[in-house]
Parts: sequence; C-alpha cells; structure tokens
Amino acid sequence: MVKIGFVGAGRIGSASAYAVLHTVECDEIVFVDIIEDIAIGEALDLSTAAVAMGRDTIINGGTDYSSLRNSDVIVISAGLARKPGMTRLDLTKTNAAIISTIMEQLNLFPGAILVLATNPVDVMTYLAFKASHKPSNEVIGMGSSHDTARLREQLLRHGLRSNTMMVGEHGDSMSLINKVDLDGINWDTLTQATKERGMEVIERKAATYYAPASCIAEIVKAIINDENALIPVSVFLEGEYGLHDVAIGVPAIIGKRGAEVVEYDLDDEELTKLRESANIIKKMLKDVSN
Repeated sequence: MVKIGFVGAGRIGSASAYAVLHTVECDEIVFVDIIEDIAIGEALDLSTAAVAMGRDTIINGGTDYSSLRNSDVIVISAGLARKPGMTRLDLTKTNAAIISTIMEQLNLFPGAILVLATNPVDVMTYLAFKASHKPSNEVIGMGSSHDTARLREQLLRHGLRSNTMMVGEHGDSMSLINKVDLDGINWDTLTQATKERGMEVIERKAATYYAPASCIAEIVKAIINDENALIPVSVFLEGEYGLHDVAIGVPAIIGKRGAEVVEYDLDDEELTKLRESANIIKKMLKDVSN
C-alpha cells in the first residue's frame, strides 16, 4: 500500500497532490492543514478528480497529524508566502517556527521520507532535518529541481536540451554545473533569466504552484518507484563538495531510500560559487537563530 501525506493544503500542497495523483500509483492521499475546511475541501475535490482519472485512491483531509501515520512520503508545503513589506528574514523566521511545530508532530510518526517545499527551502530543509530523528538522505528539499526545470525551459525555447543543472541556494546565489558549449547560448544570460523567472510569475499572478508541484511529484515518483533518478535537490551535506552543516541544492540519486548525493567533479569557478551560496544559507540560519 502506497500512502502520501501533505502537510499544507494551500496552492502548492493541493497542486502537488494533484500532480502526484497523475504520476504515482498511490492507494491513499492525506491532507493535514491548520484550516480544517481547506484540508477537507481539497480532499473532496481531489477525490472526484481521482475517479475521473480512473483512480481508486482514497483521499482524506483534516487537522489530525495522526492521519499521516504509515505514510511513505510526506510533502511539507505549509508556511507563509512573502507578502509586500515583509523582509526575507521575517519570512524565514515565521516559516521556521511553522516547520518546528510541524516536526514536533511528525516525529511522533517516523518512517516517511520528507520532501520540503516551504521557502526558503534550503533553510527549512536544514531545520527539518535537525528537528527530525532521520538520516540526512530522508529529508529532501525541492528547490534546485525547480530551478533546473526553469533553466531547461529556457533552453527549450532555443530548441535545445542539456543535462546542465542549477545547484546551490534556491535563490539569487544559484549557479550552473555540467555546462556544455551550445551554439547561440550565453550561459550567464540564461542563468539570469532563470533567476528572474520566478519573480516574473509572482508579479503577474502572485505565486508559482504548477511548476513546483510538478517537481515535487517527480521527486515523490522517484522515491515510490525506486527510480534512482538524477534530480538536483536540497539535502544536508556532511563533507560532500567540502561543505558541512548546511542543506543546499546538489545533484542526487532519488530512490526508495531518499537522496544519495552525487559528487560531480566541479571546476574551480563552479565550486567557488557553490561554496559562496552555502555561506549565504548559513548566514540566513545564523540570522534566524538570533
């Protein structure tokens, strides 16, 4: 029996559940949200969608964390989105408190691999890992997979495909690895366009949710089906790339055990940018603790 839990039934949580329903053969989906009507409403709506898709998936929602017991994967998207006038530090502190509360509950029902989507996702992945009783491979942040999808979309607009990935912080300090020479492609310009894409979407429609939901679904699918898929994700590092005590986006093999970090042979520039990005995340963590 495959069971997927979602903590947070807002835009990203509900869109992620819908994407998972499309891509993963699961027996049960459960929403938990502090607003019971939202959790139940999304469950009811998605239950009808499941039938329309020919799925037999049982879908429930509510406020009781015990309903997540025996989940294979739990997706955490609960948290605030950044509002006008709110600093990034304000957002980080607010969502850090939310993640802390969630982890107090989830630690009562260990066993699931956790997939984080709450922003800033690298910081939240670190905090969730530290608050859990799990090995680092079982706490995964979605960020770099989303950034990589944005990058590859830019390439597709030029009629090109590449295995190039975005790594580092899910933020302004993200950077490229595994670059190859492609006719007509300026990687610096493409990187900047990738960084700006999220803000463009937010300015036009206030939030992104289809894209992160699709990335979350791919991670969940890779775990459930033990695909050993290469996906860049945020994970706590214990010496990989010379980095310690930080969660940051790096390439990883995703399967039934979670995330296994893959160490690419980075050139000096790539490694410097990754380490600079790690320092930015560490500063955010330090600021949150003050």
